[in-house]
Amino acid sequence: MKNIAGIDVNHVQITSLAHIQGQSQVVDTLQLHLRAHFNIRSTSGSPDVSFGPAIFTGPSGTGKTMVAKAVHAELGNLELIETNGVTVNNKSELFSILINADANTTIFIDEAQGMNSKAQHILLTALSEKNLPVPACMSSRHSHTVPLADFTTILATTHEYLLKDALRNRMRIYCRFNYYSVEDLTEIVRQRADTLKWEYESDKVLQIIAQRAKGTPRLALNTNLQTCWYVAKSHDHDVITLTDAHEAFSYLQIDEASLDNLDRSYLSALAKYGRLPLGVLSSKLSMPSLTLTRVVEPYLFREGFVAKDKTSARVITQKGVEHIKSASPLPKTVEDNSKNVVE
Repeated sequence: MKNIAGIDVNHVQITSLAHIQGQSQVVDTLQLHLRAHFNIRSTSGSPDVSFGPAIFTGPSGTGKTMVAKAVHAELGNLELIETNGVTVNNKSELFSILINADANTTIFIDEAQGMNSKAQHILLTALSEKNLPVPACMSSRHSHTVPLADFTTILATTHEYLLKDALRNRMRIYCRFNYYSVEDLTEIVRQRADTLKWEYESDKVLQIIAQRAKGTPRLALNTNLQTCWYVAKSHDHDVITLTDAHEAFSYLQIDEASLDNLDRSYLSALAKYGRLPLGVLSSKLSMPSLTLTRVVEPYLFREGFVAKDKTSARVITQKGVEHIKSASPLPKTVEDNSKNVVE
């Protein structure tokens, strides 16, 4: 990781898997395959042996893109093509990417679950047969087959079940990402701050930033660390102080449990109305159900603030009750609602 003074937390070039903190099983797996890859290349005498293909699965914000860039750097490939599943649904776009890629190209498709059936089939054919059937209408009057280079392919997805079995099974390397511990996130924040030459008052600043990130580097770096640095600079500080950090989280409205305003509104609605079906809760909050299930609920369920009863209605737990009480008084009936939780 190159040390440069910067103003943006993302202005850092990842150059090695050794820079990745946490996700030890993922890193170990990739390092094994990299060693094997380079050994095969050296013994076979062919520089065009491809790596992978690989698929990275796991929650949003857990570092899949960062690790993909580290693998690209480790391979020494010259070109990184970053795209996403929805973009490659455009047949011309996907054909262009595949045909123009060479042995020194890494193709990284983020949010791969966004690929439709046709795009997945085209990619599967490209990976399996190393050629691409081009229909007559695309380039000439006659259909023909274009040979493809041994490029590197990495897919990243938060919903692997939306990918066809055949495509998933074609992936030689399968890496599953998990949420990070506070300790690992603290080191990730330290590493990024040091690389950018952003000074901080003490380790306590780093710990606060890590504790309020819901177990994800994306929140820890892109939101928390960046905002803390902006607050420090707004006061003409060259060092992020504890006071700056607390002010930053006051602006962000993120509390000590990593909950933001939307999270707390969700808990408050359950505390006020008791057990609620998802549709009713969505109506009470004026929020689409998908926003609740994909954005709000995963962390609240994971951390035990909310649970479901036997009918799948949402119920606030005692932990959720106590958290809301610490901010404002709640009706006594709220405590009774938590008893409906399925153990």
